[in-house]
Amino acid sequence: MVEIEGYSEDQIAAVCEMWKLGSPVDVSAFLDRADIPEQVKKKVREAGASLVGRHNDATQADAYRLMQICIIIEVIKLDKRWSPSE
Repeated sequence: MVEIEGYSEDQIAAVCEMWKLGSPVDVSAFLDRADIPEQVKKKVREAGASLVGRHNDATQADAYRLMQICIIIEVIKLDKRWSPSE
């Protein structure tokens, strides 16, 4: 089962659906959204760039996956209806 920062796979799927993030999460579409604060978009971009900067063997796919995870985490922070699984 997938878990990100204490959120269950079902919670993550629900957030992705409610926020129309795509399946899999579409990073480009997310970065183009007007309803997402620029500060959040910056965190997502930096997440991908930091992976490549820290690991010489990191691929673009690795960076993209990290950006997808960052999007989920940041959207959950924006949407106060969610709390981690117990």
